[in-house]
Amino acid sequence: MTDGPASTSRHGDLAELLTDEIRSGRFPVGTRFPTEMELQDRFGVGRHTIREALKLLAEQGMLGRRRKTGTVVLADRPVAPYVHSLRDLKGLLDFAQNTRLDIRHEGFVAISDGTIGGFTDLPDRRWYRIAGLRSTRSDGKPLCWSEILVPEPFKPDRNAIHSGSDAVYELVLAQNALKLDYVEQTISATDFPGEYATLLAAEAETAALMVSRRYVAHTGATFEVSLNLYPASRYSVRSVIRQRV
Repeated sequence: MTDGPASTSRHGDLAELLTDEIRSGRFPVGTRFPTEMELQDRFGVGRHTIREALKLLAEQGMLGRRRKTGTVVLADRPVAPYVHSLRDLKGLLDFAQNTRLDIRHEGFVAISDGTIGGFTDLPDRRWYRIAGLRSTRSDGKPLCWSEILVPEPFKPDRNAIHSGSDAVYELVLAQNALKLDYVEQTISATDFPGEYATLLAAEAETAALMVSRRYVAHTGATFEVSLNLYPASRYSVRSVIRQRV
């Protein structure tokens, strides 16, 4: 293998090969997985190809990074198309970098009761809504229906939104000279609405997960709320909870 114009598909081929080796028992669950350098030497490909392949296996829940241990085999088959590892705020925000949003709807909406996605005491004003189909960057497979709502005073530049180079929350922070204080997240079980089934190639009225996030600035203002609706089998969260000393 060598890197070249087709490296985008090469990382997928490499991920399939490594998946087969994990399934065969070459790398048993719980053991350390080869380092990026070891894989580069073995397959003769560039670092980018190796990293993208490992990212794909991590999104499927087969690999995970552990402190002092490195990359470890977590499962011998895909657990879910997207596994979200949460260790800190960066882990939460990595979601926007690992996925791509195909915008289908865009425009202002009004809320009358100060509630979006279960979050209360929100400004009773117009919000700019961006909605569409979100997929993983690694393989382009549909992942969830995603909606992002930003209060009108914080609305980011429309051209910047469609460039896709930065997450919406990053655009809002930069354009309004804000700093991110915290993100509040809730995950709840619900039914998967039939109108989204075709888009996501999922069965209608089956189990679904709603992942809602509220982004709060250093000023205390909520500057974004995001709602991500997944078929239940396509999303799982892995958290590391440490003892405080």
